[in-house]
Amino acid sequence: MLRPQTWYLLVAAILLVVCMIAGAGTMLQLVLLIAAAVSIVAAIPLFKNRKLQAGVTLLSILLLLAWYVVLALYAIPEIMHWQYALPAVAIFFVFIARKGILHDEKVIRSYDRIR
Repeated sequence: MLRPQTWYLLVAAILLVVCMIAGAGTMLQLVLLIAAAVSIVAAIPLFKNRKLQAGVTLLSILLLLAWYVVLALYAIPEIMHWQYALPAVAIFFVFIARKGILHDEKVIRSYDRIR
């Protein structure tokens, strides 16, 4: 049974792959999407090191926010398509996963205090 955070990260990675396939953005945006997707997938097996996992998810959120900054700088406003919303949905899923990861870390620390 996988943790809910793993499912959220998987959904976020799938959304980014769909965005890449749909061809959203410039070459720089494609590089940012690939970096964010790789960081999300790399965060999944880090469940035993929750602090590092939370840090990697924060990195992926920052990469996706950078994607929107590049979009704002280079995009023509009349040509906005549905795939431009996918990284925002991925940010939401990564944020929820990070919140769960930090909650798990808090629970583990409370158990350690009880011992």
